[in-house]
Amino acid sequence: MAGTLVSDTRSATPGKEISVTLCQAAASYQATLPAALHRAGMLRRVIRFAPGLQILENGHAGDLEVVKQFPFYNLFSRGVWAAWGLLGGQERPQLPILATSWLAGRLASRWVPSHGIFHGLPGLVLPVLQAREAMPTSLLENATLHARCWQREVLFECGQAGIKPGACPTVLPLPLSRRLEREYELCDAILVPSTTARRSFAEFGLAQKTHVVWPGVDSDFFSPPPRLLPSPKFRACYVGRIGLAKGVTYLLQAWKTLALPQAELVLVGPVQPDIRPILAQYVGSNIIVTGPLPPREVADQYRSASVFIQPSANEGLALVLLEAMACGLPVIATDRSGAEDCVTHGKDGFVIPARRVEELAEMISWCFRHRTELQAMGAAARHKIVQRFTRSHYEERQIALYRSLAGSSQASAERAPSLP
Repeated sequence: MAGTLVSDTRSATPGKEISVTLCQAAASYQATLPAALHRAGMLRRVIRFAPGLQILENGHAGDLEVVKQFPFYNLFSRGVWAAWGLLGGQERPQLPILATSWLAGRLASRWVPSHGIFHGLPGLVLPVLQAREAMPTSLLENATLHARCWQREVLFECGQAGIKPGACPTVLPLPLSRRLEREYELCDAILVPSTTARRSFAEFGLAQKTHVVWPGVDSDFFSPPPRLLPSPKFRACYVGRIGLAKGVTYLLQAWKTLALPQAELVLVGPVQPDIRPILAQYVGSNIIVTGPLPPREVADQYRSASVFIQPSANEGLALVLLEAMACGLPVIATDRSGAEDCVTHGKDGFVIPARRVEELAEMISWCFRHRTELQAMGAAARHKIVQRFTRSHYEERQIALYRSLAGSSQASAERAPSLP
């Protein structure tokens, strides 16, 4: 089946008794997908990897019930991280992730049925994909760019900042990168969140098996504030990991060149070690770093801002864009953040080339000078989320892809010659 953009369920081929085994980690947009699959009669099993490894199935009351836990894995994971911290490696998480994901994949593979659709996560499913016989249709969800594109962009940022790759926590270890590429090769289909991400797979000849399914957000939780008098202070907001790979350096440079009066830049999220020396040069009275915040406080930061900025050159589709837009906030985002799929330039935000400090500064300046127009843009952003990017929209698109994959699998089986 050729790669597609799954926008709704109308083009989906109805499937016969489709059975889905779903892997879940920490993606918020997946939170209600098991319930949607249950309502559609498709849910076979959930393999949950976070916060601990669990196997869940439908209970008698229709709720998910834990049928298997892995105390050994949880102890192993905590032990690996504790040992790594004692060795002073807590700021370089690659090796613990490599070890724990390998073991989690091995344990989980025993719970994958031999039929239906297996919806897996990268770095965790190679044992399943290597079992050639009696294997389900395999769908690999990759929320970022192709591993080689990701690595290329991260290494570029390291070079720009004069940081050794070993000091950057987002550089992929070679064994993990090889594992990911082997998974890309073996799976039947690859799921990505944006056209930008699909192009990164097309670069390596994987366009035909790559499918775009836009995520969604909880539009009730992320909602606009009550109407208040405009704040005299202009506030620009960024949410996410504060590190080189996220393009925060370009945002800091643009903000410093503007020196706007009565304005502040708020950076929300964990500060990564690779950017700390750079960040220390900029943080002052008009740049605030909050550190990680709970979801409710993150939503409050969106609501109190004038504009949201996503400067990254290395995203599948930054979910924070959708969250900010759901809160009625116009956005400035790069053409490498997935924004082309959710932002209409000049209507609900702006899409600019990545790594262009002057153009980023120009857009921030425009927003500063046209604050009354930002209110209408924010309303348009909220409207777009409600119309296209809620969790319900995501669930419909995801179920449509399952049906399409099941239809393609059935057609392939019917075309296959029968054995004597």
